[in-house]
Amino acid sequence: MPDGCQLWLDWHRLIAPDNEAEIKALEDDRGEYLGYVRLVGRRRTNAILPDQILSVPTQYIKKPLLRTEP
Repeated sequence: MPDGCQLWLDWHRLIAPDNEAEIKALEDDRGEYLGYVRLVGRRRTNAILPDQILSVPTQYIKKPLLRTEP
């Protein structure tokens, strides 16, 4: 997406101006490696959709990131 990094930076400044770390990372990168993409998807007419997620658990349960062998 042309100027994707700049659009991302503008968006961040608007919705999360206190997110200094990400704003600084985007400014420092100047679009060299980071960017913003636009993706269009199409669903098959016969696709079966899962139930809609209506809530997210509010309590965090700590679990190991990687599985270990028993």
